[in-house]
Amino acid sequence: LEVLDAMVAREPGSYLHPSKRWEYPWALERAGLEGEQRILDAGSGASIFPVYLASQGHRVSAVDVGVERRLGAGHGVRVEYVAGDLTALPFEDAAFDVAFCISVIEHLPEARIDLAMSELQRVLRAGGRLVLTTDYYHDAGAEIWYEGPDRSFRVDWGVFDEPRLRRFILEVPGFHVDGAIDLEVDWEQTVRTMRRFHGYPYTSVGVALVKEEGS
Repeated sequence: LEVLDAMVAREPGSYLHPSKRWEYPWALERAGLEGEQRILDAGSGASIFPVYLASQGHRVSAVDVGVERRLGAGHGVRVEYVAGDLTALPFEDAAFDVAFCISVIEHLPEARIDLAMSELQRVLRAGGRLVLTTDYYHDAGAEIWYEGPDRSFRVDWGVFDEPRLRRFILEVPGFHVDGAIDLEVDWEQTVRTMRRFHGYPYTSVGVALVKEEGS
């Protein structure tokens, strides 16, 4: 995190979202990056993360619906920024060793999640890894409100509860989950803590998926 904070300070236009202060370290641990890897950051926005990955010697592509900032110049690295949609990724089959999708999938309409997962699977090589995080709550159908110091609004993106997570992510054909999934949450404490920290009551869940041979 100290490295990422320092990189943001040197890269105008980049950012490090508060929730990704725990999501990125987890994602890097689960990705198991060794040697030079071909990496996709799906839904990158202007995050510093793909620049960090490139600074570690990886070949990095970052895709988002609107690519307004091409970062990396402040660190002497190149990231391939591509305008694109998770449901129609502009890359060839088996183009990547690892794909990161960090707090992005919950922003898709439910009808498009299956297609996005299929596309992420398509662009990974056999044995490649998808490292994904998403907003998690005990009831995906609940009305959730952001309550900040200067405004409040109803959260208009989706969250995943356990049934929804299993349906759309954990049980996708052609992937298998790497490691155990811990979905036990002390919701009383989490709701209280996250309302203070980020304005609305959720937590993050992370999943590492491996593409199976022949899928």
